Amino acid sequence: MSTESGSVPPSGTGRGGSAPSHGSRPPGRGPGRGGVRTALVYLVIAAVLLAVCGVAAAGVSVPTRDLLDQSRRFALILACAVVGLSCLAAALLLRRGPKRPTALGWLSAVFSLLCLAATICVWTVTGADDSTKHVPGTLISNNAQADAFLAVNHQQRQTRVPTGVLIETAQFSDANNVKLTGFVWQRLPASADPEVPQLLLPDAVDGGVGPMVYQHRLGGQQVVGWQLRATVRQPFDYRHYPFDRQVIRLTMWATGYGNALVPDFDAYPPWQKHRNMGLYRELVSGDWHTQFTTFAMNEVDDQTSYGNTAVSVHSTIPELHFNIGVARNFLSPLLDRLIPLLVIACLVFASLFVVTTDSDRRSLAGFSTWTVIGFCGAMMLVVAVQHSSLRSQTGSGSVVYAEYFYFILYLVIALTALNVVDYTANSRFRLVAWRGNLAARLLYWPIAMGLVLAATIGVFLL
Repeated sequence: MSTESGSVPPSGTGRGGSAPSHGSRPPGRGPGRGGVRTALVYLVIAAVLLAVCGVAAAGVSVPTRDLLDQSRRFALILACAVVGLSCLAAALLLRRGPKRPTALGWLSAVFSLLCLAATICVWTVTGADDSTKHVPGTLISNNAQADAFLAVNHQQRQTRVPTGVLIETAQFSDANNVKLTGFVWQRLPASADPEVPQLLLPDAVDGGVGPMVYQHRLGGQQVVGWQLRATVRQPFDYRHYPFDRQVIRLTMWATGYGNALVPDFDAYPPWQKHRNMGLYRELVSGDWHTQFTTFAMNEVDDQTSYGNTAVSVHSTIPELHFNIGVARNFLSPLLDRLIPLLVIACLVFASLFVVTTDSDRRSLAGFSTWTVIGFCGAMMLVVAVQHSSLRSQTGSGSVVYAEYFYFILYLVIALTALNVVDYTANSRFRLVAWRGNLAARLLYWPIAMGLVLAATIGVFLL
């Protein structure tokens, strides 16, 4: 006999009349066996990577010094930390159930923020670096070191000419020229002509050693000071812009084959490179701040005898350098470059939320495929104009660090345009069509920030 309408279904059946399967669970009550296994896999991966990170970081005592000296270890620490913490977040967030897209959104945000934090960490450590490892030549801090250098490399040059420098101003006139003003002095024999300095500035393209400004007699010697106004040219390295550090080098050669310039350390307190000795205390340096000053000695082989057939064409010339280590005040140029790019990236990201195949929602939002493509093209043009401005500002012949932000944004904008075309054309790719193009919105910031971190590690640490 048939059951009447509205009667109670048989025991053990659901509302639809079917019996629940064995081991079933209400949706959203926590992960099943598959979810538990997935979480355990993520936890194991996170534990291994974080252990590697801890072991690699165990030998670091002073981060601002040791991490850059061991840059590959620093890169390993950051990579393991970011991936390990992301796996830990995945084990805690990902669950099977109706809230899974929300968990994926949180995981996307966590990974993006970890990449941003690691990038800022590299910026901080790089900005705090004040080492002298990039100074060319042999660093000289006292008279004994200068004598030792000449004894090994230039024994035939018996006459030492003590030479001192005081720089008052230093200003970058363009990408490779620096204007220097100040004083230079030498301890010369009493019979020497005080109007003729016994030094040359081989890198000066304008100006040089000017008129004599003072003269002191000291027994059988005289100390003569001249005005220094010179524009020196040297190849600066802007690959790390705007976190670049430069060494302004005043190169000096002695006149006369038997002479050699040495620093006049008797005119300074005991030399300490980070006290900025040899600089006027109110040095005007524009967008740069001074990190150290040091003397260095080097030798150059010009492969010529300068017409003196008595010497070999391969004889080397000793040269004295006064080096000023400067670092760019990176906050202003970084914000000038990053804020417009960040605004463009946010606008492009927002365009993904108006992508729809629903005709009613499309008419409400005023959306069309060509509208988004035209918007992406306009943003690409804006980025290209700013990129060209950066190239003109640095004048570098190679790719500088800040340019990677533009390259990444080019890629992100192009991928966004391709995603819109593919999604609105009834894509056959399940990932693109999944939950109304949700994958593109979830992957947008992780891809962008992951590429920024990869570029940062590649430029500064590898």
